[in-house]
Amino acid sequence: KKCVNLERLNLNDIFVGRKKDEIPESLTNLTKYLASNEKLYAMDLSNNAIGPNGAQALAPFFETTKTLKVLIINNCGLGIEGARIIAQALQKGNVNLEVISMARNRIEDDGVTHLASSLRNMTELREVYVFQNFIRKEGMKNLLEALKSTTKLEALDVQDNYIIEGSVDALISIIYNSEKLKVINVSDCNISEDSNERIIEALEATNLKFEKFGYNYNELNDSDLAKRFLNVLVTENPNLKRLDIKGNDFSKNTKKYYQETLKAANKLQVLSRFESDDEEEEDDQTQLFSDLKV
Repeated sequence: KKCVNLERLNLNDIFVGRKKDEIPESLTNLTKYLASNEKLYAMDLSNNAIGPNGAQALAPFFETTKTLKVLIINNCGLGIEGARIIAQALQKGNVNLEVISMARNRIEDDGVTHLASSLRNMTELREVYVFQNFIRKEGMKNLLEALKSTTKLEALDVQDNYIIEGSVDALISIIYNSEKLKVINVSDCNISEDSNERIIEALEATNLKFEKFGYNYNELNDSDLAKRFLNVLVTENPNLKRLDIKGNDFSKNTKKYYQETLKAANKLQVLSRFESDDEEEEDDQTQLFSDLKV
């Protein structure tokens, strides 16, 4: 309460010694004292067993905060109900976030649809991270359509969900409409070969300057498409720092083409391995794409 100049609050993994049913009360007490803070703009609540009950305890704060711009709440067991509670509280409070990360919470289609409703009106939104949430066709479509008109979007990470059918159209619209998008991770999203061609056509038609691009395990198997994908990223993106391409069925010639093309552009270091079963490495790649700090 006395920390009137508090701007950033990192509560990542702080409830290690608390029982699950004690956390909501702790959050209620904490946010009660934050209510009068007029400078807090960033909060990280990740890796705590918050769940729907904890989300309910946080709701009054989200409904009243006037300064919050960065909300990171990864791996908190929110589920559909927790996501709904937080999304509705943010919407009720007209919170205009710049960064939202609600990854690894199994919010699924219904949860992300509630989140999409609140994001739709956030005019300052720059970064969205909802990876590993078991979001399928309808939920992903609702999320991506909500972001189509977000003019300041710079980073989008929806790894390990589903981008199929109508959600492919919405993703392509984001590629066409976004002028500032520089980080995108759609790895492990079950993207089909036909959809790959449409996505690559969109990339070829735009002038986006990507710094990181995640495209692991997306059936980018056709040699010509794989080469076009690389060509547009290398040609149009002088600041490319990371290209994740594992798990696509590349031929030896395609792998050689990637290595030689990137080496010629002095960018061989940006390329991931073509294959890996190392789970720790997968976690490292997620961190590279998120790179969120409070």
